[in-house]
Amino acid sequence: MNKKNFRTGAIGALMDEYERAAHDLITILEKLPADKFERIYDPKTSDEHCRSIKSIINHVVDAAYRYANQIRIFLAIVPVKTEFKIENTNDAVRAINKVLTFTANSIEGFWNLSDDQILATRQQTKWGLYDIEMMFEHAIVHILRHRRQIEKFLLQ
Repeated sequence: MNKKNFRTGAIGALMDEYERAAHDLITILEKLPADKFERIYDPKTSDEHCRSIKSIINHVVDAAYRYANQIRIFLAIVPVKTEFKIENTNDAVRAINKVLTFTANSIEGFWNLSDDQILATRQQTKWGLYDIEMMFEHAIVHILRHRRQIEKFLLQ
């Protein structure tokens, strides 16, 4: 059994769970044939981000950068413009790992925020009133929902 190094603090725990959710998604992608990555599974959806696994992953990574930049704003750190290109599963895995590293680096030194410090980050965002903890929870569930969607696509 592999020994896991857990981060400390509430924010550390959230980052650990974010990585866990992302790595579960990566496990699926690493086993995925190229034709299934590109295949249009839902041509009738009005949401262009949900037609194929490729479009879902592009959406997930783009959202992850937006969440990380919002977390940076909560912590009074300047957001960073990011770019990525995902054409295949190898690109997808690299992009997911890169956004995880970006997120972790953005919050280095903030793992042990107190409850009061976390609450003090609360502000209006494009998603509503959020704090750093709520943004992490949103980011985690976003990956989980799209992982589930991909699993359902693969049953077709």
